[in-house]
Amino acid sequence: MGFCADVTDYMKYLKLAVAVAVIRSRPGGMTGQQYAEQLCARYQQSQQRWKQEAHRLKQQLDVVLQQKSVLGLQLSQDFLLTPSCLKCPVS
Repeated sequence: MGFCADVTDYMKYLKLAVAVAVIRSRPGGMTGQQYAEQLCARYQQSQQRWKQEAHRLKQQLDVVLQQKSVLGLQLSQDFLLTPSCLKCPVS
């Protein structure tokens, strides 16, 4: 048996184990399908929240990088405007 066959068999076993765990852990009064749909909806909501958080953090990073760029430009301009006698220590 090759590596791919071993992985495929393992994935089938893992999927079956998850399905059995979901069915066993479902609350009373719900069918397995209802519970699976509820879990799917929760997962999708969670993914949406993480996507929104990632988008917010990316926007925040963009602002910080822009501020850094502006600050760096201001510092270099200040350095160029400083008289040369102030740049070097007096001997």
